[in-house]
Amino acid sequence: MKLNSLQLMFSKFEYDGKLNGTFVEGSFELPVSSIRAYIKEPIKPRFVHVSSAGVTRPERPGIDLSKQPPAVRLNKELGNILTFKLKGEDLIRESGIPYAIVRPCALTEEPAGADLVFDQGDNITGKISREEVALICIAALESSYALDKTFEVKSVVPFSEPFTVDPANPPPEKDYEKYFKDLKEGITGKEALQQENPVPV
Repeated sequence: MKLNSLQLMFSKFEYDGKLNGTFVEGSFELPVSSIRAYIKEPIKPRFVHVSSAGVTRPERPGIDLSKQPPAVRLNKELGNILTFKLKGEDLIRESGIPYAIVRPCALTEEPAGADLVFDQGDNITGKISREEVALICIAALESSYALDKTFEVKSVVPFSEPFTVDPANPPPEKDYEKYFKDLKEGITGKEALQQENPVPV
């Protein structure tokens, strides 16, 4: 059965159609702490959020900012953009909505098709094609392995080398499921914010 809507009301009538003897006119309030519905198994992400690699790094103790991307080094000058992106992620993780959070490294206009590195813990830097990120998001919506996971992704191609595709010999279509299978729940990079002796990044 598919549930499309739910209505809560205080009626003048009982379930049998007779008048409700306890009904009185006036304001009515019914606080609801939570509503849950059963979701068909296997559960897959219902919400895929594109965030950014580096969101936990501006406040990370012991980090070498000189080795970080501009957005991390200049977070305050950019209006704390990464700080607010992390707050957005936290709201999604706390919402109860089945989700996947994708944290791409620096976005490029290069074509999809390069070999990829998936990671967790918010430590990697690099670049990735916008087209590739879009394909990852589409794949995540259909993968139970991506459910409630937060992960970073980049291309193996360094910034100094442009990535191109030969139209006559395009790269094979990727099976993103093999990357999703290795992801673990609960790893966000915020763990490093509580460490007394964090590993330098």
